[in-house]
Amino acid sequence: MSAQKIKNPILPPLQNRIVLYLAKQEPQTINETVNGIRSSDYKSQYKSSWIAFHSLEKKKVIQKTDFKIHQGREYPRFWLSNAGVFIALVEGTSSQHLLTKCLQIYPSDKALQYCLELAPFTGTEAYKVALSAILSKGKLEPSDAATMMFTLANKDLSNTQFKQFRQILKRYPQQYEQLKKQIKQLTEFLNKMEKMI
Repeated sequence: MSAQKIKNPILPPLQNRIVLYLAKQEPQTINETVNGIRSSDYKSQYKSSWIAFHSLEKKKVIQKTDFKIHQGREYPRFWLSNAGVFIALVEGTSSQHLLTKCLQIYPSDKALQYCLELAPFTGTEAYKVALSAILSKGKLEPSDAATMMFTLANKDLSNTQFKQFRQILKRYPQQYEQLKKQIKQLTEFLNKMEKMI
């Protein structure tokens, strides 16, 4: 399931094109990426692509993952950072595709995997919450994941969907326990508010 593409892109067009290209690929060198985004309908100059690429790295939207050796020299390969993953989600890239890539590229990033597995249930608003958290704090925290979960309040999940959602939560015990704790705190707060009103 993919997100609904937003009307106003988060990034300038060339940077956006690089992010969406990388989202569909394995980690790439700058040169591989520039060659990959070139097409007959899009005449990009190498220099402007190189500048856009480095701007994305500076913004922490992409990051080095490993190196490629070519003719005895090492060239860094890049893929999306957490922020880049959520930009790709907001721009309409499939959450399942990104989850598959993240499992290969970032196998130890459980918080990102958790969010991507829940993405079909939470939708675009939750992606925006995650992206905002990453851009402001540099990472996803348990409270951000809980805020993403609260976007479900506006969804009408079937019993089958709710069971699938719960199964995913249970695969991530740390995040699941944190969510239960936050729901309990919120419930207590709402009960107090109800008594006051």
